[in-house]
Amino acid sequence: MTAPTPQRCLAAADQLLRGSGALGATAVTAGWWPRACACLIRLALEGGVNAYWRRVKPSVAACRQGRAKQLMLRGRLGPGADTARRVAFAWATLSAAAHHHCYELAPTAAELRRLHAEVTALLTRLQAGGAGPSHPN
Repeated sequence: MTAPTPQRCLAAADQLLRGSGALGATAVTAGWWPRACACLIRLALEGGVNAYWRRVKPSVAACRQGRAKQLMLRGRLGPGADTARRVAFAWATLSAAAHHHCYELAPTAAELRRLHAEVTALLTRLQAGGAGPSHPN
């Protein structure tokens, strides 16, 4: 079995948000869709970061630490500080949303739609980013 692509993860998250598809209606009825949706969006983001590094610098992609890959987005081979900041914020927000705490509410559909749109935009930026320097030196 191959790993899901970022686009497939986002499509599955979109189905959960709309309550459609194979799992959408079941997830909405059972009440577990918000955290599952957050996990899918986060997987898409992580997959996009991995794809970026596989294209730009494969030795970074070989690193098993996702946080290190995120931090390196700020470096000279990364897409720039703004994109790196947005990736870090989206990842942290999705990580918090994906973990259940009895004292916190699950994320709302509006919050998840905003994160879905943000990750979609970030994936587009990462795909467009090249191997050139992120800022002139």
